[in-house]
Amino acid sequence: MSTQDAAATSAAARSPVLFALTIFASASLVFLVEPMIAKLVLPLLGGGPSVWNTSLAFFQTALLAGYGYAHLLQRVGSIRMQAGIHLAALLLAALVLPLHVTGVFGAPSSEHPALWLLGVMTVSLGAPFAVLSATAPLVQAWHARTLHADTGSEPYALYAASNLGSLIALLAYPILVEPLFSLKGQALSWSLGYGAFILLMGALMYFVTRSAGQAAPATTEATADDPAPTWRNRLTWVVLAAIPSSLMMGVTTHLTTDVASAPFIWVVPLALYLITFIIAFSTKPAMSEATTLILQAAAVAACASILPFKASNLFLQLFIHLSAFFLTALMCHQALVAHRPAPSHLTQFYLWMSFGGVVGGGFNAFLAPVIFNNVWEYPLILALACLVRPWGEGPVERWRWVTFALGCLAAVAAPVATFAA
Repeated sequence: MSTQDAAATSAAARSPVLFALTIFASASLVFLVEPMIAKLVLPLLGGGPSVWNTSLAFFQTALLAGYGYAHLLQRVGSIRMQAGIHLAALLLAALVLPLHVTGVFGAPSSEHPALWLLGVMTVSLGAPFAVLSATAPLVQAWHARTLHADTGSEPYALYAASNLGSLIALLAYPILVEPLFSLKGQALSWSLGYGAFILLMGALMYFVTRSAGQAAPATTEATADDPAPTWRNRLTWVVLAAIPSSLMMGVTTHLTTDVASAPFIWVVPLALYLITFIIAFSTKPAMSEATTLILQAAAVAACASILPFKASNLFLQLFIHLSAFFLTALMCHQALVAHRPAPSHLTQFYLWMSFGGVVGGGFNAFLAPVIFNNVWEYPLILALACLVRPWGEGPVERWRWVTFALGCLAAVAAPVATFAA
């Protein structure tokens, strides 16, 4: 290869557009298939909030599996070897396509519908979903080994592109995909899109491995400027990710059971959830952390004041609840970005963040229906979210603890007094 060709290849390998496009495409496929598989499976079980929450818990668990796989793949020092393994995983996952509902588990179980749903979705979609989900952390890790190593370009900003692809796909499904294609056509088109993605990922792999020879080898050793995350760091990531995940399910259940039952109402909280990621991980966020904290405090206070009154104005209820959820999720995700590690520990950060999403979603889907006789998980997590607001430096003054305790008592007393009256 000539010097000119080598330079062209190296430049292509370092192109941020190819990294962003690959992540965008994978996220679009992931979020197109979520409502698609729901349309295939959920009519067999009904469309209740508990069924949708179980589906979300499955998607979050599959996402965790994908992120875990991407993290383990970083133990392979050679990018060329990583690319070969990942290409094989993509091809193996394609064996379950075209997309369809497996008949392995028979008819839905009336006694254990959640277990039936989890089994069907795992066999029908689990492998392609997990391997597609691995794209975001894996490609960002390759970005850190190539472009970031040479120019200092921020790999975490690519996560905004990932969530932008997710958001566009989520909104495109009810507006374009569902009206224009039959379910069979949707499944076939998605399967063909998966094949096209393999080609796109192959192109990225080619360019990255071409430039990897000039990049420093991967290392897992901590340095003074790049310390390994502590368990306190990991716990912080889990908590900051679990709260928005739980709130997304909680506000969806609250709105569909206590405020209004409307088709596709679950799209709105999920879209807002994705937007918070886009804002938080952008290089130039549309909303500063200080502004978020001010608005979040006002929104949560307004939400607490209307919770006992379910008969108030519908649009006011929707606006206040969705605002409180959006601003609280954004607050947590901005805190996640503020606590992100150096790029060499990027995949570990996303792994623990995904685990937090599973913890939050699992609490709402499986634990809350057992321990609560109403949608108490929503106001409970909303109140607990206030504890992750910045507490400032040094010890907390006594008057702040007293104020916090009085606020908690007032929050409990208000609905009790309302129901008693």
